[in-house]
Amino acid sequence: MIIGSGVAGVAALASSAYQEAAAARDRRRFAPPGRLVRVHGRNLHLLDAGQGTPAIVIVPALGCGVLFWERIQRELATGMRVIVYDRAGLGWSDPPGPGWRTCDDRAEELRGLLDAAAIDPPYVLLAHSLGGVFARRFAARYPHMVAGLILVDSSHEDQANREGRAVCYKAALKWQCSVLGLRRLRARLGLLKELDYDQAREAVPEHAAQYRASMLSTRERRAVVTELLLMSTLSGSPPPLNSLPLTVITAGNQNRPSWRKMQEELAALSDDSVHIVAEGAGHDVHVDAPEVVIQAVKDIVRRASLA
Repeated sequence: MIIGSGVAGVAALASSAYQEAAAARDRRRFAPPGRLVRVHGRNLHLLDAGQGTPAIVIVPALGCGVLFWERIQRELATGMRVIVYDRAGLGWSDPPGPGWRTCDDRAEELRGLLDAAAIDPPYVLLAHSLGGVFARRFAARYPHMVAGLILVDSSHEDQANREGRAVCYKAALKWQCSVLGLRRLRARLGLLKELDYDQAREAVPEHAAQYRASMLSTRERRAVVTELLLMSTLSGSPPPLNSLPLTVITAGNQNRPSWRKMQEELAALSDDSVHIVAEGAGHDVHVDAPEVVIQAVKDIVRRASLA
């Protein structure tokens, strides 16, 4: 028993040491593809492409940053200005300070980033999953800055109440208990097929290695766990959007009745709303059906210009 415990302890220390050394090497190897902007004493990373107004500001999903949206950004940037960013603690952005951070804190973080980067309003917010909650908070706090909002299979403020907080807790526990050194070793040996699959689907080829490094980092795990726990605390109704041009895109492969009902409620937040069901697409609609998202952005820019 004692020998077994000792071996397990040594293995855990070796895994941790391997993980930290590899993560430090990755940080040295990969320069940020965008620019670092100083916001309240910390660097936040954004990728800014194209020209035009209103600027399209992408608010990524739980645990996601610029590398998950580069394909869409490049498509859209041929005719408009498109910004995507890493929230604090993700990608190349510095970790946040100590203490609990709310959805409103993340909305303020985005406001500070756009101000510091001199990206002038109006904005069209393109938000995915949990990013939809942050985008709605931004739109509610700064309605004069937002020309339109696109919600891509967005989370709902009352989601944890309706579908069970245990779902968030279990996912957070799974991430927290994963042995990152072992996971990294499995990836190096080609045994982490789900990572290979996600990398091929989501990352542009020239940033595939950066995507892989990010998904294997300690920073990524910490951010995912934190945002899952934040999701578990949400409750109540989403803020009304009045007559803001709104498009809600729902994944056609989402077969949960409660999810469909929440998507319908989101579409009812504005008097100027369009609800699209992306047939055949899963939760990552921008990956499964990018043409739907791209067309929705073009349409809402046109609607916003006529408003």
